[in-house]
Amino acid sequence: GTKKNAMKATSTRIIKDNHSTRRYGWAFTRICLLVVIVVFFYHTLDVLRMMTSSFDSKYCNNANDRVAVETLLSSGPVNSISSEKNDRLFREKWSEIKGRICPNGVPSHEKYGAILMKLARQELGLQNKDADFYPKRHKQFWTHWPQRGVAYVSNSTGSNSLPSSFLHSPIWKCANDDIRKNLVKHIPNAKEVSIYCSGRFECWPDVIGGMENIQHACIVAVVRDPISHFLSAYNEYEVRLNAKKTMKDRSKSDMLAHPLNFERFAFGEEKRFEQFIVDFLTAPNELFGENEIHHVYSMTGILEGLNRKYQKQLDGYLPSLHNLEKKYPAFLKETCPHVLPESAFESWKEDERYHHPSEADKAGFRAAANSVWKKRGPESRALCVLRAMDYACYDKLPVNDFCEDVYMSESFSNFTAL
Repeated sequence: GTKKNAMKATSTRIIKDNHSTRRYGWAFTRICLLVVIVVFFYHTLDVLRMMTSSFDSKYCNNANDRVAVETLLSSGPVNSISSEKNDRLFREKWSEIKGRICPNGVPSHEKYGAILMKLARQELGLQNKDADFYPKRHKQFWTHWPQRGVAYVSNSTGSNSLPSSFLHSPIWKCANDDIRKNLVKHIPNAKEVSIYCSGRFECWPDVIGGMENIQHACIVAVVRDPISHFLSAYNEYEVRLNAKKTMKDRSKSDMLAHPLNFERFAFGEEKRFEQFIVDFLTAPNELFGENEIHHVYSMTGILEGLNRKYQKQLDGYLPSLHNLEKKYPAFLKETCPHVLPESAFESWKEDERYHHPSEADKAGFRAAANSVWKKRGPESRALCVLRAMDYACYDKLPVNDFCEDVYMSESFSNFTAL
């Protein structure tokens, strides 16, 4: 019995020793792994320092360059500080640029229109000679104001006992048809009017009781991101161009003598859109089709027209097409109080929206344009330049990061400082 007890005690001790050995072994292994990780970490830091030093000696010629490299390789608060500084610098620079190209909310196209066109051509590496087409293109690109809007006159009177009225001023490719049709449908006595007093619609000033009442009218509009506007408008232009096959104001002799290069590429090709931008900046205006090409023009035309023709500015604008069926009625009531009838609509239904045939993008025009924009190449830089005045005049529209870089560039600053 004593012998069995001794053997049992010895066996128990061996088992405990094995457990202890296994436990200490795992602990030792963990320590070794930790040491390896630490050594690898410090080795990686050394490699990064060597790379930084090599990059610094090869590419960095001044202190500012070195700070930029160190910021790129670092993380944490430094990046945040740098980002805040860049944001502040852009806001200061952009405020200065806005004051030049759109002072007091009025586009300065006569002074800066030609400059922006030239700079856009420069971004594409094109010769900057004044083209024969330019005076007309320059004038139309920043002054085009679609003529069919919607006006409403209230039965009540506003200040100075004059009729209260509002005008929705049209901008093509900014849900113009959608808004116009629903205003006429949901607001009794709202009617389509002609801004220029031509065509089949009543003259806007006549509808509201004469020119003397214009100063008391509430004038509103809807805009969208200027780059998105151009891409959408290009798609609309292509669909209309190819639906008509030939355009009424493009004679066969013109087409043969001056073919537009972008038409030589297949539908939906990125190269087609890239060449369209080149053609737009270099080809005579008449070759594009007088009405169709207006879709890609600046959204600032209504600002120029209101100021020149009526000495007026917008009373407000909605800077987005998102959730328009609910946001537009709320915006209208807030911007033009005491004008709309009590029964004015709160929203319109999804099935009441107007859809353009171009929305389907069956030929891939919009998809190709989007792809070119995302490349952030010369064409994208040229678009930023062309739409600088839109961003400046409609300052509720946020400038995207890429266009920020373009506007902060030395070439843009030098041009707009002229």
